[in-house]
Amino acid sequence: MMEQFVALATGPLGALALSVGILWWLANRVLPVLTKYFDGHNEKLGQLVSALEKTVDAHEKDRETFTQTIAGITQRLDVVEGKVEFICNKIVSQK
Repeated sequence: MMEQFVALATGPLGALALSVGILWWLANRVLPVLTKYFDGHNEKLGQLVSALEKTVDAHEKDRETFTQTIAGITQRLDVVEGKVEFICNKIVSQK
């Protein structure tokens, strides 16, 4: 009798029972932990994407400001260049 029980426990029936037990344990213990982990990970990724989008928007605004500033400097340089040329002509004509 004992030998038959040992044969059943260590044979295919035992392997099947062990497999079912492991699957039940995974479904009830590990799966909820993994679900919470992946939900938290997904939330962190969402925050990172949101931060990246804000950074890109800020970069685009900075780039627009930079472009406008360069255009303004070019216009101011044209005015200064005209005044310097006028001053140089005046100095040369006085000599």
